[in-house]
Amino acid sequence: MLLIAPGCNIVQRDIIAHGLSCISANKREENIILDFSIPGTEAFWSIYKNGMKYVEDILPVLSGINPKILRDYLSPFGASMVLGLKDTKVSDINIERILYLIAALEIGFKYVFVVMPDELSGNALDLIKESRYVLLPYMSDAVSEKNAIFISKEYNSVLSNVNFITLKLDVGYDFHTDKVLDGFEIFKNSIRSDFSFHVQEQVLSPKFSYRDKSNSYVSALENIIGIYSTQIGTVNVSAGDYYKNETVYKELRDSIQKVLLEEMKDYADETDSEKLKQIAKNKISEIIKKKELIIPKDVSDKLYKELCDDIAGLGVLEDFLNDSSITEVMVNGPDSIFVEKAGKISKTNISFPDEGRLKTVIDRIVSQVGRHIDESSPIVDARLKDGSRVNAVIRPVSLNGPVITIRKFLKNKLQTDSLISSGSVSKSMVEFLKTSVILKRNIIVSGGTGTGKTTLLNAISSFIPEKERLVTIEDSAELQLQQEHVVRLESRPKSTEGTGEIDIRRLVVNALRMRPDRIIVGECRSGEALDMIQAMSTGHEGSLTTLHANSPQDAVSRLVTMVLMSGMDLPERSIVSQIASAINIIVQLTRYSDGSRKISSISILNKTDDDRMYEIKPVFAFDLRGFENGIQKGSFIFSGYIPEFVNTASQKGVNIDMGIFK
Repeated sequence: MLLIAPGCNIVQRDIIAHGLSCISANKREENIILDFSIPGTEAFWSIYKNGMKYVEDILPVLSGINPKILRDYLSPFGASMVLGLKDTKVSDINIERILYLIAALEIGFKYVFVVMPDELSGNALDLIKESRYVLLPYMSDAVSEKNAIFISKEYNSVLSNVNFITLKLDVGYDFHTDKVLDGFEIFKNSIRSDFSFHVQEQVLSPKFSYRDKSNSYVSALENIIGIYSTQIGTVNVSAGDYYKNETVYKELRDSIQKVLLEEMKDYADETDSEKLKQIAKNKISEIIKKKELIIPKDVSDKLYKELCDDIAGLGVLEDFLNDSSITEVMVNGPDSIFVEKAGKISKTNISFPDEGRLKTVIDRIVSQVGRHIDESSPIVDARLKDGSRVNAVIRPVSLNGPVITIRKFLKNKLQTDSLISSGSVSKSMVEFLKTSVILKRNIIVSGGTGTGKTTLLNAISSFIPEKERLVTIEDSAELQLQQEHVVRLESRPKSTEGTGEIDIRRLVVNALRMRPDRIIVGECRSGEALDMIQAMSTGHEGSLTTLHANSPQDAVSRLVTMVLMSGMDLPERSIVSQIASAINIIVQLTRYSDGSRKISSISILNKTDDDRMYEIKPVFAFDLRGFENGIQKGSFIFSGYIPEFVNTASQKGVNIDMGIFK
């Protein structure tokens, strides 16, 4: 690349570029002029005889074409060509894109002549810094003198590594320019040329021949090309730098993905995601090879991963799902993704390329579990293959566009030891819960959203004896029971025809016919609470479930409300009486402001004979004492109350270490 810097006016710089191009063409050396002077100046471009094309037409596709294709497009007949700006200033184009464009041109053409704009700032100045040879033409006038001095000053500060070729154009008069510039190093060995009005008329004539080496102007240009030819390919840029630009990389990815989607249509029925990813990877390699693209390894690795994740995975969500420190992923539309780590929610800098890509991910998730989502049914609950719970909402219900909330499934199920070490529960609490499970107490795990109800339910279910038959009932299967004799049931929504729905309540009723020793309902939300309570009261002791409530008292009230939702016309006193008879223990979970999750209380629900009908007696509680360094401080305490079933445990062959109540 040979930059032609502004030492004279734009038209004169264009004339010089045209002359350099003609001399190169006479030697059958392919060349191209890259005119960054002024966008849309077709009057100046009339100097160039072989036509022109525009930078703006090339940049959007540059990342997906190779230098050979670019050369054939710009110079289909081997003739010299000019590439100019249509309506964009060079200062508005990212410098990495400009440098990569020039690097691509230098592969296809021996000589690249770049005409710079008048204003040497921003990208224009950066472009000079990245070059080793810059042609600085100047004349004996005040404008040239001013520009030349500016370049000289910049040369002494930031352009010291740039080699300048200075060209003195003699127009027949002198405004003491030589005397002023004598003190500047770069002007001491200037190439000189006659550039009088007569010479300018000659070079603008179509009949002028650049083969006449006796002409001082032609001789000067020949000299310049001779110097430049010793430094071919001096642009300091690599493909890696170019593809690091986010816009350029996105263009590359989108161009390959468009072809890839067509190539993968024949594999639409393939369900093995790993096999699908391998097929996609092979196809991507073929596409890159066919396009003859030279892509750095780190960029190609990123490209393979993102495209394979898009084709066979969950796109940009894959990294979040593989990060064990992330417990929840929240997508509020394609441009807004939040994650939860250690109980704290933060926004990421990752986004989906567009709304359509996000909708594709949702469709892929729900279709894997036999569900659907569309405008007539815009809300769906589903799960991933690893058991992670997914809720998705699309337009018109969601005004943000498609929204996904993923509660990640813990691949390594938290054991009670882990809960103790994390400070979520005390050892005494765990021992008490273990005893309660073995003695077949009916347990409700209560808490707000994200407090860890399912995690705790999984943990305490490990205390259930191996010999018992368990039936689990969930909207989206999350429970990870370790026992061998487990039957897992999952609800099913309506089909697209509005039929085939199987709700939680129907599954609870059906579970009673399956001879379960215990029934575990992932979450009670509605009328199934009545059937669950009746099951607990009629021979299915030791059952467990969760519900949303902020305190043990709220949990009882919520149960009453849910029983009323069953449609049964029962008096409230009768409902409360059944609840008090069926439920033995309420474990309350709380999520504190520092993000920590703890068992805030374990209470016994006792039935009474007075008007209250029941009482809630706390056994253990978390005594919150305040903040210290942003962390909630407190301790687990024993209330002093020992439930009656503990005193009679030995009669059932269960020995309890009473030390847990100290």
